[in-house]
Amino acid sequence: MNVTERINRILFILSYVSKNQGVTIEKLAEQVGMRPKQLMKELDFMLLIGKPPFRPDDYVDIYVEEQQVYVEFDQMLNRPLRLTRPEAMALLMSLKLLDPEVDPKTVRSLQDTIEKAISNTIDPATRPEDRIVLEQPSRPVSRYFSLLRQGIDQNRKAEIDYYSLTRDTTSHRVIHPYFLTKKLGYWYLTGYCELRKGLRTFKFERILSVELGREKFSPPEEVETNKYKRNFLKSMGPLRIEIYFDSKVAPWIKERWGASVTKAENGGVVLNLASETLEYPSRLVLSFAPHAKPLNPPELIEKVKKDSQEIIQSYKSKVMH
Repeated sequence: MNVTERINRILFILSYVSKNQGVTIEKLAEQVGMRPKQLMKELDFMLLIGKPPFRPDDYVDIYVEEQQVYVEFDQMLNRPLRLTRPEAMALLMSLKLLDPEVDPKTVRSLQDTIEKAISNTIDPATRPEDRIVLEQPSRPVSRYFSLLRQGIDQNRKAEIDYYSLTRDTTSHRVIHPYFLTKKLGYWYLTGYCELRKGLRTFKFERILSVELGREKFSPPEEVETNKYKRNFLKSMGPLRIEIYFDSKVAPWIKERWGASVTKAENGGVVLNLASETLEYPSRLVLSFAPHAKPLNPPELIEKVKKDSQEIIQSYKSKVMH
């Protein structure tokens, strides 16, 4: 049994005995799939749950009387939550990583609860600057985002002005908004486009205007949208990009792009992306130079060479002047 499985078993035993004080050794052993003798050894081990140097019953006192098991917890575990200032700030900083666009009411409620707990926890005598973090407003939810969510919830058509990077043009479209998806730090709207007469995915930051109409549309089949969600990256661009990052920047790349990253030699990683153009991948490679290298497609390799030469020439001309 690995460490994770053992911890889960210990937590189950503590929870089960707490709710069933006086449960027999035989019944508890049956619940956790152990023999009574094995269970007794595990109970002895659980007495060491505490803080160094791990004195018996520091936090948990679990004992057996007449073949019945009982547990008592340290009173500290029943005290109201008390946060130190660093803990409070870490909690709020983590909250700011949430996207209020996803569920504004829930995020706001969560923030209010945390701030109330922190207000009751931080020493009233602390300096005013210690409370600044509580007064920082969360970033506002975009009006366009709210309108699109409303359109999705109510099956209402939306008119948008959308800028196409590949064509460098802006077009007016009538959309049946189906769902919003976040990928690689960017939001995307997917829906039926009456102009293109098919499903399309639009990068939210390129939507220049949104007007919600009164006309409604029939919601798509769930199977259809679920399939599109799984494959929506394909609609984000026809180019399949592969970029190698060495071990010095690999941890950051893995944290930033998650499932789009695969392991490579010498502790490095390979980032796999779909892109409309070569502009962003080239800038990404150059921003991590010399720790990044383009792999595919061949056009990206040439693009990076060309862009790097232009940068060198630009610096040379500035030096000469």
